[in-house]
Amino acid sequence: MNWSVGQFGDARLDNSGAAMLEQMTVRKTVCLKRIGGARDGELRAGRFFGHENVTADKIIDSWGETTGAAAAGRHILAIQDTTKVKFKTTDGRRRGLGPVGKGNIYGLLAHVMIAVDAGTQALLGLVDGDVWNRPGTVETSHHKRNLEDRESSRWLDTACRAKRVLAPAAMVTVVADRESDIYAEWATIPEQGFHLLSRAMVDRSLASKPGHTLFAAAAAFSLAGTATIEIPARQPDRAKRTATVEMRFGPRLRRGRLWWRSAVRAVKRTGPCPNPCGCGWSMCARPPRPREPKPFIGGC
Repeated sequence: MNWSVGQFGDARLDNSGAAMLEQMTVRKTVCLKRIGGARDGELRAGRFFGHENVTADKIIDSWGETTGAAAAGRHILAIQDTTKVKFKTTDGRRRGLGPVGKGNIYGLLAHVMIAVDAGTQALLGLVDGDVWNRPGTVETSHHKRNLEDRESSRWLDTACRAKRVLAPAAMVTVVADRESDIYAEWATIPEQGFHLLSRAMVDRSLASKPGHTLFAAAAAFSLAGTATIEIPARQPDRAKRTATVEMRFGPRLRRGRLWWRSAVRAVKRTGPCPNPCGCGWSMCARPPRPREPKPFIGGC
């Protein structure tokens, strides 16, 4: 296997990065002491990450180098989500880490997109993403900030860059969670061969059905089927359990100037629900429509 962390303009750095990635995989750790194996190896790893040419941007730029070629001719599910990397800290040892949760929780955030073959379910590799550190708490409501000044812009930016990386694919469907339910994303991302599937966050009014909302309309669709799934345990308070879910889908609906064509789906768990946030999901998929009467100003 050919290992690579990125291209840093120096063959020695490239080789050092490749060797460390291999050790991370083999030893299943990111601890520099364990990766190095001995004191000299630990120091070598520290010098690599401390080098001025080794940056997070260069590492991220390398993520999709081989994924695009592997995606050629396939239907790709481009799945993106955000994770919090938490570190134990004290007031005197923050090490520049920003807040990632309520209370004494500090660390980094990583937004990552992976490519999965829709037919074989094979993981083909990383596509794009971002890693960042919050300098502090933002006091201004996100409703009063421009999109480019919000963290939520990561959903659009990553999907836009994925169009270049996954250009060899026969079809791409971007899959994202409810945080990505942003008007600008629906208005700019879908195009021929590049679709969007997202869990809906806001129960918006429907222009195609005055007086109706998205969630109510989806819940009224005919039952298409049920399935039983095993949900693994999730620390610290959710035990392993079995869930029965319902699947419904129906004709196109219109929210504002955007149409969802034969692709609004409602998924709901039946029976007792341990999730305080609820057990119902409405998911919207939007293939591109040839003609948009008033296109959103902006895009990739």
